[in-house]
Amino acid sequence: MPENLHTTLRDYQKTGLNWLNFLFEFKFSGILADDMGLGKTLQTLTHLSCLKTQKRLKKPVLVVVPTSLIANWKNEVKKFTPNLNLLSLYGGVERFEAFEKIAEADILLTSYALIYRDIDKFTEYHFSYIILDEAQKIKNPKTKMFVAIKSLKSDFRLALSGTPIENHLGELWSIFSFLMPGFFTQSNCF
Repeated sequence: MPENLHTTLRDYQKTGLNWLNFLFEFKFSGILADDMGLGKTLQTLTHLSCLKTQKRLKKPVLVVVPTSLIANWKNEVKKFTPNLNLLSLYGGVERFEAFEKIAEADILLTSYALIYRDIDKFTEYHFSYIILDEAQKIKNPKTKMFVAIKSLKSDFRLALSGTPIENHLGELWSIFSFLMPGFFTQSNCF
């Protein structure tokens, strides 16, 4: 547990944190699918804080969230893991200016609405992690947003979702395709 964590994790959150650490150690991507309100964001931030404390966070982490969660992520980083340097790539003119500061950041925060618009800038980078909050947003593999997100380069990928399947099992294919590019080649074989 990083000593600069400004909260105490519950036992189930510690289990989730241990699982995230396990995935990292063995170079796996994964999905954290705890129910809504159980602290997926906190577990993820604690994991990233541990990596930074251990000097194992070598490149920025890209976090993609619904627009409605931008403020929540900013608040949780500030409140629980202030050792993580967050750069918000959201808004108008300030968003374009922020791209010049990417090298200084631990976490880059953007929205699903902007990821496709800014894809040319994001494809210039190789991230430590790409983290999708509310990952069910990419359930349709035919969208430009899915194609854009899947084209990004990273060492690890993490999907956060309390509802990875909303209608049918086929929706899970898109999330797995993001997590393990090339492993599940066709959705009809899933």
